[in-house]
Amino acid sequence: MSRGGAVPVERLEILWYVIAAAGLVLGLRLAQMQLVQAAEWRQAAERNRSQMIHQNAPRGRIYDRHGVPVATNAPAFSLIFLPGKDRRRQDLHPLAEELGRQLSRDPEELLEKLEQAVREESAVRLAENLPAQTMFRLSELKTIYPGVDLVVEARRWYPFGRFASHLLGYMGKMSSREWRERKPKGYRVDSRIGRIGLERIFEDELRGRDGGLRMEVDAQGRLKRVIDKIPFEAGSNVHLTIDAAVQRAADEGLRASVTGRGAAVAIDPRNGDLLAMSSQPDFDPNAFLSTDPNEVKSTISDLSEFNNAISGAYPPGSTFKPIAGLAAFQDGRVNPEEHVYCPGHYDLGPRTFLCDEKKGHGRLSWYLGLAKSCNVYFYTLGLKTGAASIERYARAFGLGAKTNIPMRGEKGGHLFGPETRKKAGKSWYDGDTLNLSIGQGELTVTPLQMAIVAAALSNRGSVWRPRYIQKIVYTDGRPDAVKPSERLGLVTAKEEAWNLVQRALEVTVSSGTGASARVPGILVAGKTGTAQNPHGEDHAWFITYAARPGEPASIAVAVLVENGGHGAAAAAPVAKRMIMAHFGIADPAAAKPAPPPAPVPALTPAPLLPAGRRP
Repeated sequence: MSRGGAVPVERLEILWYVIAAAGLVLGLRLAQMQLVQAAEWRQAAERNRSQMIHQNAPRGRIYDRHGVPVATNAPAFSLIFLPGKDRRRQDLHPLAEELGRQLSRDPEELLEKLEQAVREESAVRLAENLPAQTMFRLSELKTIYPGVDLVVEARRWYPFGRFASHLLGYMGKMSSREWRERKPKGYRVDSRIGRIGLERIFEDELRGRDGGLRMEVDAQGRLKRVIDKIPFEAGSNVHLTIDAAVQRAADEGLRASVTGRGAAVAIDPRNGDLLAMSSQPDFDPNAFLSTDPNEVKSTISDLSEFNNAISGAYPPGSTFKPIAGLAAFQDGRVNPEEHVYCPGHYDLGPRTFLCDEKKGHGRLSWYLGLAKSCNVYFYTLGLKTGAASIERYARAFGLGAKTNIPMRGEKGGHLFGPETRKKAGKSWYDGDTLNLSIGQGELTVTPLQMAIVAAALSNRGSVWRPRYIQKIVYTDGRPDAVKPSERLGLVTAKEEAWNLVQRALEVTVSSGTGASARVPGILVAGKTGTAQNPHGEDHAWFITYAARPGEPASIAVAVLVENGGHGAAAAAPVAKRMIMAHFGIADPAAAKPAPPPAPVPALTPAPLLPAGRRP
């Protein structure tokens, strides 16, 4: 009997041991939660009753060489939705419909975002960069629909709209792939990044570190109080070599040209600083920040990201003639005082090569040959000089090669000459020499390259790499980043050869085809060009440099007007406006631009300097 009753006692003891062990485990776990993991659980509880409202950090500003802000930030309102507890789909329908009416958006698209917020139990941004009038209308919804609220953020703002747009670039949304790549760097799914231009190139420098507010919310998603504030860190500022006055003259001049298409580049011949770079047609980067999706889609569909200044390759036409002349006088194969008779054409075997002046220029020597841009004179000069020598000088000026300016899409053009032909396994003929002498044939250049050529003609041979960054001012305490000027090469020629070319360029403006670029009190030298275009009307060129009397040239310009015809009529006036802006001379023919509208009443952008004024 006793032996039969021992078994239940043993089982009872085992049961008590199990209960004691379970109690010990639970006690240890409770102690761990209350003592060791107390902070972690407090944070988890905090998260259950709070929402993080992210606030975009102000992006770094971009300034011109005189401190004029050309890309800055403005306060803007964003509409957010904070999901409450137990929100059902049918409760979100009226809100989506109302927001659709207020924002002119698709209610189904808004409903999808609202449902996403409920599923993920996190705040979602429904609209951003709202105009003041829209913000006031939406503020009334806060009392009707719990969870709707408005926050103030910093948004990118370009105070002068269509100003150097291909250079500055614009901001846009990320693709899914881009977000996955940038998520580890702190980017959110709705973060905007630089798409082209400087905004893209200096994304890491310009981007700040976002901050935010951790807000206490009630069960309906209404904000109660600020629990914690995470301060933002502004992005670093970029200071350009661009002169806002010269850039504006380039933009407006090209827009007012006969076709409104082309490019203009200005360079400081003393160090290679880029003073202006315009490509037309351009765009307003503010349009990409519109609250109207249809406007954004329309802007994207009409956007021309092609930067004619660095990506467009065109025959240089007669703007190439100073290079041919320098080669001729350096080798001593042409006498500048020797006269050539121009009957309006040049016969080479069975082929006839025409001059622009069908009636002919008659007898002329070097100065008038360049000033009147006589093709027959340069046919003769080219045959005497030899194509190999002309090609060698073209290469020394940097033609046929990229400058490697840090911009996407730069082209190097195509060098034309017997050596280039030989490498391609093709023959060279005298007819090719005639075409090369007047900048035609297979020779193509970019407006940026021709601005460098104009600069090298003015400074007697220094070929600079274009530089558009003065410095980057970091906000994290690092020393300013300054990129020094860099000389790419040197065109060597006798002093007499330089004298002949520069004097002829001055005569071209004072009494030749470039007379429309004359500026009183300023020494202006230049060369017009008309480049044949097999696809339509000829392209118009003008290259020039200018200086105050007794001083070295401080600006060199290249202007191309696509399908503009003659350079004297279409391109030279644009260059004149740029030169006048550079020297602070008021241009009475320039239209006064309307002041840019402020995105919100509180914003007062710095005014753009009118031509000739400096801060």
